[in-house]
Amino acid sequence: MSAEMLSALLTGEVAGIQMNEVTLLGVSMLMEISIVMVLLSRVLNRRANRWANIIAGSIKTIVMIGTLLMGASYHYVFFATIEIATSLFIVWYAWRWVDSEATEVAS
Repeated sequence: MSAEMLSALLTGEVAGIQMNEVTLLGVSMLMEISIVMVLLSRVLNRRANRWANIIAGSIKTIVMIGTLLMGASYHYVFFATIEIATSLFIVWYAWRWVDSEATEVAS
């Protein structure tokens, strides 16, 4: 974290957004999407897993692009670019999944 970002956080406002309990809870929930998807990918059936990956990946991509548009440091751009590329790949990969039951019936 840069010194400027840390200073802004300590004031309680970053880019015009109040850093209160509600904001921090919302950001925490966004951050937990990735770890929840690790668990869900193991326990959901194929169809639900596919849609969960598409939805979660889309949310993460949109949020990361939005944070980049607010202005960012070089190191943040680096990490955000990797996260955007990864989440876009997850969405693309899940979108292309073939329904195994339909494939078996057609064979």
